[in-house]
Amino acid sequence: MTRIKRKYIDSHWLIFVVEGVIALLCGWYVMFNSRDTVDLVTVVGVMLLVLGLVEIVNVMHREKIQATWGISLTAAVIEVSIGLLLVFTSQQNAFWHMIILAVYTFVRGVCELLLAFRSIDDRTDRFIWGLCGVCGVVLSFVVLNSGHLTAGTFVKVFASYLVILGVGNLLYGVHNRDRKLEDQEARRLARAKAKKSAKKRSNRGKSTVKKRK
Repeated sequence: MTRIKRKYIDSHWLIFVVEGVIALLCGWYVMFNSRDTVDLVTVVGVMLLVLGLVEIVNVMHREKIQATWGISLTAAVIEVSIGLLLVFTSQQNAFWHMIILAVYTFVRGVCELLLAFRSIDDRTDRFIWGLCGVCGVVLSFVVLNSGHLTAGTFVKVFASYLVILGVGNLLYGVHNRDRKLEDQEARRLARAKAKKSAKKRSNRGKSTVKKRK
């Protein structure tokens, strides 16, 4: 059985589930809501703030279990910063919102691709992170190279990315939970086997001592 490499995926599986639910609900809301673009941008900003707060909780969890927390802290800082920027500039030119979110999706996509190819040895995990990463990078390039994409259309396209991100996080959270349960079971069996072997060696040693006597 392949083992989970203890990097970002060492985060509690509920972190991914919570982030997945938040991204999925926000994506569906923005995608099928006809409200003003400014209001939808504010919704996206608030969502990123919430995701950042969840990552801060993740940082505290990883610190508690003495795991590295650099990636989680970086994600929290980026999401909180982008969220605040969107919330406080919601009345500004929508062009800037497009640039901000395009840069965000590009950075997040690159990070997810790095996680896929450098931090994980499970094919399912790689596929989930890789898919989300590719979607983020492609979306950013489409937006930055499209001169006719309106702000309203862009927000809807970004909402579809949030849906993909949400589903990916949900699937990954469930899969990560199953992997950790398997990992715990493998460790339990290994400890039991080692204990049994030690007991046999101890019994053999006692038998040898009795024969000598």
